Amino acid sequence: MRKLITHIILLAILIAFVIQDHKERESEALTPTTDQLAPATYRGLLPAADCSGIDYTLTLNDSIVGSDTLFALRMVYIDGNGAGLDATFDSHGRQQQITIGTRRGYHLISDDGDPDTYFQIINDSTLRMCDSTLTAPQSSLNYDLVRVVK
Repeated sequence: MRKLITHIILLAILIAFVIQDHKERESEALTPTTDQLAPATYRGLLPAADCSGIDYTLTLNDSIVGSDTLFALRMVYIDGNGAGLDATFDSHGRQQQITIGTRRGYHLISDDGDPDTYFQIINDSTLRMCDSTLTAPQSSLNYDLVRVVK
């Protein structure tokens, strides 16, 4: 009887250690590191209907699933105010990482009421401007922003 009780106690202690270790590993996986929160900047020249193009500079804080983080977007309309006169617009707000089917991307929600903007994640260094379903434009024109390496 004493052996049985000893085995039960040892088994209970072992189970407690396994559960505690599992909880610690879960907690580590869910806790963002400072590297995950470092801003990433993307840049690209996108087409425009009424000027030579729009130079986009987008800075994102890496998304944490289930949490909003911030973005800053600068759009420079090349020759937007006439030849040699660029027009610059800044937008700030919240970003959300979203998934639709197999496509992943960012949903940018401006603080100043500008229309929402969407970018599909193409790979680790490229975002592509797209619609709210993360579908890229059917065009031969460039809609890509490339990560700026600092």
